[in-house]
Amino acid sequence: MIRTSKRNRRYRLHQKLRKAGLRYSATLRTIYVPWNFEIENAELKELQNDFSYQIQFEI
Repeated sequence: MIRTSKRNRRYRLHQKLRKAGLRYSATLRTIYVPWNFEIENAELKELQNDFSYQIQFEI
């Protein structure tokens, strides 16, 4: 499978989320965020808007 620039961008955003300490499921397109985390993260917003990811708050 050839990786397109869009796939490369998504992969890079996953790396940035992991570095920020967030969990995610790429197959479910869900990002698990602690309840006290500031969701104004640019990478988080880009995945949500451009790649249809859902945000799930965890207690």
